[in-house]
Amino acid sequence: MKLKRIHIPVLCAFLILLMLGSAASARTEIYDGDIEEGDGYQLNNYVIEITDVFVEANTASYYVYERSKLIEDGLLDINESVEFEFGDEGEIQMRLKSVHSGSVLPRATVEITMSNYNMGDLYVNEVVDGGHSEATFAGDPDLEITKDVDKSEVNIGESITVTVKAKNTGNDVARNVLFTDPKQEHFILEETTYEISSTIPEIGYQKSTPETLVYIYKLKATEAGTFKLKAVTASYTNSADQIYQSASNMPSITVIEGNKQSASIEASMNVDLLSVERNGKITSTVILKNTGDAPAQAVRLDIKVPDGLEYMGGDEGIEVVGGNPRIYIDTLQPNNDKEFRYTLKANDIGTYSINSELSYEYNNGRDAANIKETGEATTPSIYVMKGKLDFLFEQPIYVYIIPILILAIVGVHVYRKHREYKY
Repeated sequence: MKLKRIHIPVLCAFLILLMLGSAASARTEIYDGDIEEGDGYQLNNYVIEITDVFVEANTASYYVYERSKLIEDGLLDINESVEFEFGDEGEIQMRLKSVHSGSVLPRATVEITMSNYNMGDLYVNEVVDGGHSEATFAGDPDLEITKDVDKSEVNIGESITVTVKAKNTGNDVARNVLFTDPKQEHFILEETTYEISSTIPEIGYQKSTPETLVYIYKLKATEAGTFKLKAVTASYTNSADQIYQSASNMPSITVIEGNKQSASIEASMNVDLLSVERNGKITSTVILKNTGDAPAQAVRLDIKVPDGLEYMGGDEGIEVVGGNPRIYIDTLQPNNDKEFRYTLKANDIGTYSINSELSYEYNNGRDAANIKETGEATTPSIYVMKGKLDFLFEQPIYVYIIPILILAIVGVHVYRKHREYKY
């Protein structure tokens, strides 16, 4: 008799489900051997303890513990089994195969099998002398990570201090602890005061163990709004090398739109004389003042000395580049000023002004990049006049040479006549 076509897919599906069910119910043998009365068998944090062995009755009693908690007990006959849950979905079965008299204590021969559990996750799988009271259990470490801020409301450009600490509130040591703090949006890292740079080998769980300091750093707010700082995470293991993870709280910060900071450099250039004779000297005074509310950086004033005037020297802090003086200041704080003096010589008659080019930069407290500014400054007009002896250089040279020649000839003639009369 042939199966109808519609039954073929149904049959295939049934066979697949049957195979999957058989695979799911497959058991793995963990132990097949003897356990003396009073001893037990440990599987991770579970202990099956053989409490009494009754050889004459072919029975044995047992207790099942999860750590120190009794979760199952009973009496088994030969070939009778007991089952209990193991972990989330696993199951352990123990079958009593036989009982025997021992040289000191009686013993039970048991078969222990496991299903729905990965053998690779068994970190303890052995007979325990003395039963559950002598077993060593792996606990569950629990790192409580706190992320604290000194302020919950700031203006744009202001900073907050972030402190991160961790404490193990579990019942086992946390080993190989690795902390991760993701980059924060809407803020820039301004300064790091303290940071754990490597994996922490171990954090204890005793009440006397102090909190572990993880980070201290400052963040500068760059954008208005209300933002949650990202959580610091930690990965670690317990004493059985099981993997755990924890995350900190996420503090909320309100950033208020505020006025941007700025630097404003005022440059003034004055001279002690507005008129001077040729070959005379002029003293110029330069004052640079920051009238803004942000520090000015890389402040530079290039002074252009015009032809007809000559730079002679000046205060310390003035350097000469290409024959022209230059003033440079690394940082000029708000409401601060600096004064410089230098000397010029008037070489040529004429009217002059001393010009200069100013440049500096500052951070407005909001943007990551500095803002660059330029400016100009100039002195009042300087008039260079004739000197007292300048008239001597205004006539042609023969005006001075001819009288000198005449006087020289007359002198020679008088000298000769005087010698003739003498003899």
